[in-house]
Amino acid sequence: MLEVKYNIKSLISSIYECQKKIIINRRFIRELESEGQNMAHLIRENRELEDQIATFQKELRKKYQFSY
Repeated sequence: MLEVKYNIKSLISSIYECQKKIIINRRFIRELESEGQNMAHLIRENRELEDQIATFQKELRKKYQFSY
C-alpha cells in the first residue's frame, strides 16, 4: 500500500513538472513569435509534454482505482 501511495505521488509530481515546462515554453513561444523567430521545436515539445501528461493521468487513474 505504501508503494502505491509513493507511485501516485510520483505520478502527480511528474504531471506538475510537465505542466511547468509547458508554461515556460509558452512564454518562450510568445517571445519568439514577437521577434519573428522559429518556434516549431517548442510547439513540438509542448505536444510531447501534453502526451506525457495524458499517459501519466491514465496510469494515475489505474493505480488510484486499484488502491482504494
